Amino acid sequence: MAQEAKPAGKNPRVDSALAKIDRAQFLPETLKSYADMDSSLPLSDGGRIPSKTEIAFVLNSISTFDNPKVLIIGNNAGYCASIFAQVYPRVYLIETSKNSELYSKIFSDNKLSNITPYYGNSYDYFASQGPFDIIFVQGGVTTLTNLFTDQLKAKGELLVPIQDSHGFQQLMKYRKANGNFYITSVGNTFFRILY
Repeated sequence: MAQEAKPAGKNPRVDSALAKIDRAQFLPETLKSYADMDSSLPLSDGGRIPSKTEIAFVLNSISTFDNPKVLIIGNNAGYCASIFAQVYPRVYLIETSKNSELYSKIFSDNKLSNITPYYGNSYDYFASQGPFDIIFVQGGVTTLTNLFTDQLKAKGELLVPIQDSHGFQQLMKYRKANGNFYITSVGNTFFRILY
């Protein structure tokens, strides 16, 4: 039986989670001095490390679930996964960037044994572990694929930045209920285009 989610709002665990993870761990030496700046930071592969405010915005947009299973798909999403892993008990990460080589060590150093990472472009790699209560796509997409929606549990939530033809992105929340998707715009956002 699918669980009922409580409406989104300020999650008291978010601020605590953000304080525990040092963003500098995920940055090259040239950017480490900017780690505390509340701004997304560009990386050499064209990706970006999101700011604390951006991650808090996403986390506070998610309804409250009991013991949820979370899937994160994205480019340079290790920092985001580390924050989510402080809030949720099980996080699966599909990381598409080449910067992911250091993630396993960072996760281990931070005692984040509840993150299961996969490094590659197979968006349904963890389908056998699903369905998921929460899916967050850290990357703009122009169209939504079934590879995301098919992995979502009934009454689950998918948050994904949808990018229009002018390059503007809206973080959209898709809530699955009664075989349908109920869609709401959470607000403007900016992530590297994923596909």
